[in-house]
Amino acid sequence: MSVAQEARRAGHAHRFLIAVTASWLSLMACNYLAYPLYDALSLLALLVIAACWLLAVGGSVAALVALLRRRAYGWAAGALVVALGSGLVVGATNWQRTYVDSQFRLHRSQLAELAASHRAGTLPSDAVLPWRLRYLSIDGQAHRRDGALYLPVWQDWRAESGVGLGYFPTSPGPDTLIATAAGDKGHPVRYLGDGWWWIA
Repeated sequence: MSVAQEARRAGHAHRFLIAVTASWLSLMACNYLAYPLYDALSLLALLVIAACWLLAVGGSVAALVALLRRRAYGWAAGALVVALGSGLVVGATNWQRTYVDSQFRLHRSQLAELAASHRAGTLPSDAVLPWRLRYLSIDGQAHRRDGALYLPVWQDWRAESGVGLGYFPTSPGPDTLIATAAGDKGHPVRYLGDGWWWIA
């Protein structure tokens, strides 16, 4: 095989490896971005996640077959390592914790300002959130509930259950409840920092 042919074969093999990597990164992004719906087993989120899994696994298998047919065994091994490693990362990641923690870190200063307004009593009972925080709440609002401030991150379509972020000026007790939906009450289950808790 000439040097030019070898270079062409390596270039094609390189593209297959990039495609495998991109498909698994897409799956990770889908799991992260669809978390509020996926956690509640929403049909739309399940369809999106299933499509991403199909793309990642199907794309990996197709790339492996193509690379083996081209006798690009080193590239095939690399694609297999990427696929298996990415699959382990996707399966082992707690997407709820990843989503909630990263959003809290990203908006920590804006949430601190919101909490300060709540403590000062200058925040209306159903306050419209600043545009940078608006997507964290399904209705774009922060709600005063039993002395706490609550941002509904997710609620099912019948309002029978929900989860969200809650701010407590004083540390909540073990029996603290917050209305997370019309038919549901949640507990502060995990402390995030600065008085903010994950409510489920």
